[in-house]
Amino acid sequence: MRKTLTKPRAVALALALALVAQACGDDGGSDAANTGSTGSTAKSGAAATTTSTTLAPKQGGVLTFGVYGETPGLDPVVANGSGTTGGHEMTAVYDTLMRWNPTSQKFETRLAESLTPNADATEWTLKLKANLKFTDGTALDAEAVKYNIGRHTTFSSRAAGLVARIKDTAVVDPLTVKFTLNAAWGGFPYVLSYTPGMIGSPTAMKACGDTKPASCAYNLSPVGAGPFQIDSFKPKEAITLKKNPAFSGGAPYLDGLKFVYLDSGREKTYAALQTGTLNAGFLRQPELIKKAKADGIEGYTALNWLGGVVLINNGVSVKCSAGKPEPACTGKADGTAVATTPPTTDKRIRQAVAYATNPDTINQRLWNGAGFSGTEFFQKTSRFATGTPGTTYDLAKAKALVEEVKKEGKWDGSIRVSCYNGNPTFGQVMQAMLETAGFKVTRKDDQDIGGLISDIQVKKDYDLACWGFNVYEDDPFINLNQNLQSKSAGNWMGYANPEVDKFLDQAVSAKTDAERKTAFDGIAKIWNADVPSVIFEATGEMVAWRKDVHGIEVTVSNSAMFDKAWIG
Repeated sequence: MRKTLTKPRAVALALALALVAQACGDDGGSDAANTGSTGSTAKSGAAATTTSTTLAPKQGGVLTFGVYGETPGLDPVVANGSGTTGGHEMTAVYDTLMRWNPTSQKFETRLAESLTPNADATEWTLKLKANLKFTDGTALDAEAVKYNIGRHTTFSSRAAGLVARIKDTAVVDPLTVKFTLNAAWGGFPYVLSYTPGMIGSPTAMKACGDTKPASCAYNLSPVGAGPFQIDSFKPKEAITLKKNPAFSGGAPYLDGLKFVYLDSGREKTYAALQTGTLNAGFLRQPELIKKAKADGIEGYTALNWLGGVVLINNGVSVKCSAGKPEPACTGKADGTAVATTPPTTDKRIRQAVAYATNPDTINQRLWNGAGFSGTEFFQKTSRFATGTPGTTYDLAKAKALVEEVKKEGKWDGSIRVSCYNGNPTFGQVMQAMLETAGFKVTRKDDQDIGGLISDIQVKKDYDLACWGFNVYEDDPFINLNQNLQSKSAGNWMGYANPEVDKFLDQAVSAKTDAERKTAFDGIAKIWNADVPSVIFEATGEMVAWRKDVHGIEVTVSNSAMFDKAWIG
């Protein structure tokens, strides 16, 4: 039986940005009333829609899973490790030290025996289960944990920001690790439920020598202690795993897993689920999530907050090197810090954009009304919802603000809207709404997704853009901090407010959900006043499976776990 961590709850993370995949929620939040396979009520915008079964698990078979995105590898310092990219595959290979249970809303031990904080949550002591072995026969012990945690910093992984909060990782004895943090952090257990909690064989990793992890053979042939082990990794084709009969949690029922990429959880993935070509898969298109439920496809659905955002450049700074990025650094000396000067540095213009944005119109145009539109930080199905409204659509106010700024003679109403060629409807609908309010819109959506990311993250050359923060319900601190904290490298808006920073500090040190809720509500109120960007929807993610599939569980970032899965 797995143990439950009842000490301070932890932080969930979508460390990797959902970026421009403007998939949104499900069919209006009715999920909050659905029941899971255990018969308990799902809460807070997440729901397990399986039906209970009294059937005895069947042995054998290979479960084929349709992934949302192809992972660049299976080394935890290379891959994303989220439900959208790599998380399902890596969890199968490594398992995790801890797991977030969305039904009980508590952390459970996996490879860990226990995880215990001190009184102020500045130190956490991890005890490992005894006799853990990697599939190469070497020991998964405290030294292995320390080595794996350190690699995230060494190689600047996507989880490096999480690990940076650990001041010291000390081996107490072969089964005990003590983590000393830079500051109190009630949400620390999340770290060990995400990629830093996926522990690989140091012996296998060290065989890479000086070869960078992304280029090392280990990246395609990892060695973990999870319920499955690598069989083959054929990029652009499939990843196949075979059962690990010596898994500490008991040998899996399945003989193996096969992960394939069809079309980012769109029509091909859904059609394959219907026909049985796939046994399970990851859906993110709101129309398909809604259709899956109507068609009786089972699974787990979660809503992620601030998933659809009109990203606004508040005057983000760039550092110049060799005259780049252009145009901000043209003619500037190396090392010069330059603040971009889009018209949206004027708060009145940002407010006008918010007033001109109608979430319901976007929902109809993008998702035929199937999306989860709303401008609140946390919609009513969230346990962090406080009733604080978001920005409101008010065309008259938008027009008045545009005219007010125009009359000052320094701006003619021009504004740029950027997106990418895979999502042209966003630019079209934003252009129509903004022009109705008096803006002169130039639309840029003929580039691929990489071009959009470059404009925002590298060149910092945009006014408005399609984007998403994807704040997970488990505990929103990490992704809010990444996107809003004044000095965060992931704050692509250039937004800085010391009061927001104070509330973020309160959230990270909070020991209860009530304390976190108060901090998040403080940020939401400031957001409404400053309008650093415009929220228009939550996003939905569904780990979906056919009726003959049983026993799939999920953890942080909506990643599936297959150690107790079976077909029959």
